[in-house]
Amino acid sequence: MSENKLSVQDRFEIFEQLSLHQRCIDNGFGRESVRKYQDLYWSEGKFTVHDLRSQTFEGPDGMKQMYDYAHSVFPIDKWFHTMGPFEIYGEGDEATAKWRWIVSWREDGIGTVSTGTYTDRFQRRNGVWKCLERTSDIDPNWPSDLFLKYIDKADETFRSS
Repeated sequence: MSENKLSVQDRFEIFEQLSLHQRCIDNGFGRESVRKYQDLYWSEGKFTVHDLRSQTFEGPDGMKQMYDYAHSVFPIDKWFHTMGPFEIYGEGDEATAKWRWIVSWREDGIGTVSTGTYTDRFQRRNGVWKCLERTSDIDPNWPSDLFLKYIDKADETFRSS
């Protein structure tokens, strides 16, 4: 673990942000849900995904595209996201959170859908912590090709909110 110069309150506020990311991604499709998700990032925020593809989404428009893709291509309405182990460290107005994400079936299936890790860079501005940059890496031991059936139909299923 890296040296931690953040206060307990700072670490808790960042932990709460991690939890909100998991809760917001489980919201339904639509502009209201997108706005809640966009609000978790600074306006210049970036989200890089490494799974079957490597792609970076930037700014509010990128976050909307990522959210719409996830909610129209994949059956996210049948999944739920939870947090695994995490660590939060940093100092001043800069922090890093490294944590494990877990996606499970809430209906139409049993067990784990996928797992992986996030590495998030947070920044505090005017007393508010938000994500500046997120990198998502699917667990290299997870059979990510299970998602091909969804990705192969993305041209047919993608819709914009």
